[in-house]
Amino acid sequence: MKKFALVIAVALLMISIFSVLNVFGEMPLRIVVDGDRLFFPDAQPFIDSNGRTQVPARFIGERLGATVTWDSAAQKAVFVKGNKKLVLYIGKKEYELDGKTLQMDTAALLHEDRTFVPARYVAEAFGATVRWDSVIKTVYIDTEGRVVPTPQATKDPVYGWIKVETNLTYVEYSMSITFSSDQELMKARLDAAEKMFAEKYGESIAKEVFQYLRQKKKREDDLPLKQYKMGNKIVTAEAAGISFMLDVWKEGVVLQ
Repeated sequence: MKKFALVIAVALLMISIFSVLNVFGEMPLRIVVDGDRLFFPDAQPFIDSNGRTQVPARFIGERLGATVTWDSAAQKAVFVKGNKKLVLYIGKKEYELDGKTLQMDTAALLHEDRTFVPARYVAEAFGATVRWDSVIKTVYIDTEGRVVPTPQATKDPVYGWIKVETNLTYVEYSMSITFSSDQELMKARLDAAEKMFAEKYGESIAKEVFQYLRQKKKREDDLPLKQYKMGNKIVTAEAAGISFMLDVWKEGVVLQ
């Protein structure tokens, strides 16, 4: 019997792990320069077969303050900023920096009719520091060459910002979710929280409550306290500032 229980526990743990991986799998690759996220209108950044982040050449170059030109005959992208000159060749690991030939572990390439270049090599050529955060699939670039701070969200961008408490004085289940201005990340948090709540109290009440909470789109949006009947219990939901609050009150508790 104990062995059977252990097998069930392991199976449930694996399901939870795969659920988390599925949430992360939906998160896009992000490029953040000096605290501002870069948005690409068409061709998107991706990780190449060498594990390097490839980005559209003109977008990253101009954001770093460089002039970018494309030489179709020589199949090369040229970046110039002040007295610094970087030349990357399509399909070649050799590149030129201020006239010197150097070697990198990947190459610039053509993808979706765009010239893509490895973000780290371009940024570091112009004195920026680069850090890759694998948890939230984000490349952080600091053009001042300072050490890029580790964002708080690396502890877990989704589940790390969902807090659950149980068996309080009047509340049997309390959930708080921290707001994020990143819409994709906020959706992932609410999706995860709704799934957690549904597993405990059912999909019907979870869908109704979270439909209300999803109305908060901006930090300044406040959602007044709203009550829901769940059998002989009351569920309340509200949102203000950077917090979403959801409580299941113990049976017999009467709210004014």
